[in-house]
Amino acid sequence: KTQKTHLISHFIYISSSPHRSSTSYPPHTKKSIPTTTTTTTTATTIMSRDMNTMPTVRHGRTYYTQGPNDKRGIGGVCSVIFIVMLLIVPPIILIASERSRFTRFIALSDALDSEIVELNHHHHHHQQQQQQHGYDDGDSNKELLRSALTTPGTLVHGISTHIETISTDSEMSVSIPGALTLRRNAEYCQWHELQSQRCQTCTRTVKASDGSTKEESYQCNCVTEYNYVKSWTSRRIPSFGFDQPGAHHNPQRDPMPSKIFVDEDARLTFREGEGGDGDYDNNNEINQQQQHDNKKRGIQANLDPKMLSNGVRSQPYRLVEFVPNGRAPPPSFFSRIFSFLNLPNRNTRYEPLQLLKDTPYSPAATRDNFVYVGQGGYFFSPHESATSSKLFNYFAQYLEGSLFDWQMGDLMPSCTAGDVRFRYEVQDPTVVSVLGMLRKQDDERLKITPRTMHGIGDANAATIGLVHAGHSGARAMILAEDSDSKNRAHMVRGLLFLWSIPASRLAGVALERELSESSFATQVEGVFGLFLALLGAVWLLVWGETFGAMETTLVFFTGAVFGYLALKSAVRKGAGRRWHGVWCRVAKWANAPPEWRVEDSYVPAPPTGNKLGEGDDGARSKML
Repeated sequence: KTQKTHLISHFIYISSSPHRSSTSYPPHTKKSIPTTTTTTTTATTIMSRDMNTMPTVRHGRTYYTQGPNDKRGIGGVCSVIFIVMLLIVPPIILIASERSRFTRFIALSDALDSEIVELNHHHHHHQQQQQQHGYDDGDSNKELLRSALTTPGTLVHGISTHIETISTDSEMSVSIPGALTLRRNAEYCQWHELQSQRCQTCTRTVKASDGSTKEESYQCNCVTEYNYVKSWTSRRIPSFGFDQPGAHHNPQRDPMPSKIFVDEDARLTFREGEGGDGDYDNNNEINQQQQHDNKKRGIQANLDPKMLSNGVRSQPYRLVEFVPNGRAPPPSFFSRIFSFLNLPNRNTRYEPLQLLKDTPYSPAATRDNFVYVGQGGYFFSPHESATSSKLFNYFAQYLEGSLFDWQMGDLMPSCTAGDVRFRYEVQDPTVVSVLGMLRKQDDERLKITPRTMHGIGDANAATIGLVHAGHSGARAMILAEDSDSKNRAHMVRGLLFLWSIPASRLAGVALERELSESSFATQVEGVFGLFLALLGAVWLLVWGETFGAMETTLVFFTGAVFGYLALKSAVRKGAGRRWHGVWCRVAKWANAPPEWRVEDSYVPAPPTGNKLGEGDDGARSKML
């Protein structure tokens, strides 16, 4: 269904205080936004076109290639390079991943073993000192802060339900109160080229250097079809490599790229008793009147923007839509019909249109004609090509024969290639748990910043600056981060296992073995042997003998055993230069022509009891 907007969008903001969002959040989580009373502002933005969301499909050209479908010339070289990169890059990624995992493990272990100052439990920690020395709550706060500020690298942990923050995108003059992070997701109207190929399977005889021959199957008599789809996508697609780039040109404009914004001056208040993580019972330690007095006070600290570099863990992003008075629209017709299914409620945050009163005068609106059109919270900018660009595009279409190629898809109301739209998502938790380092700024205000351990590896992995949604103790936060780091390492190890399938066959060729012609059990042994041996070697390189020496030894030894069994059981390959055989196998995977990959010999190797290098006559005499 095509959704349209008016050609002229009017934004009228009439007096009164700002309306609250229908998606409720506590008032104390928002910074106040300066407003004026009894003010009427009218802004008019003219759009040359509507924002359409319907995709368009066009049929391209069809090619019939008679004969083999080998890749020759530059295409063959690029295909070989691509295969080589696929074989080289995964082990490098594994080493980088294991180094990052090791660094993260060291940093988190050090944090777990450190003494962490609790910002919410300061009266509990200092009650005994109060009884002995007689200082009041203010003295307790000062003593707590003094111990955290004077000891270098001391970690502090706190839970705050009082969050004062506003995240702002200055390019669009949009500010969202209560949002710790504001994410701008850009989308681009682009052509996609879809290539499909249907080939027959043929056989041919290939000849080795010694004159021996072998039958191999290959693709031949291929039919290649090109089709094009124009739709919204989250990335820009270069069209210069298309079969018909003139008729499907993708402008590469990117006026408002995707970006994450955080409040540079977010303030958290840590009050006594709000960090109820089960470590102790406040009611047994402090009477009710003292708790009431403590909640009136609290330790206030700004949150360093670097603490939010990875967002807020366990807090999903919510889409932001701007609607009149900030009231959520009624459920759709289909939602009411299928209400018995108990579908999850939409997690959209609705904000009043009054928040957009400055957007018509923003840099993005005046420079690139961005305007809010709704339809899911989108800001839209139509693309207008220059006259010279249009003429050049027409000339390109004339050269490729598509100038008068009119199709039904051209009549469909869709976006224009080069159009840009974006919308916002926020992380706006009502409760956050933080773990970092406390320091004092030049203006005497406190700030929670990340702590970085230097000299152990990657700085990002060695940094402890955690912000989690909800009530989480320091230990729980550290264990959760360790679990995330472990899961990322497991993903890379899983990719390495998939890489081991073709790599084990290539290693077999280098050792004059043919795993592809061996039994399934032998192929499995070869894959696990290469995977475990390489993983154990990387662990030994990165982790050394200090951490998990037994596990590392077991993994490496198991891989060596599997590899040895595969080597003894695999079918022997014909004699020849080993590295030349590796090149021929890589070129075959790259679909290179036979003349690029002439094997030394296709003569089968002698049985296992024979000595390699005796030659054909010696082999035959042994067999007799």
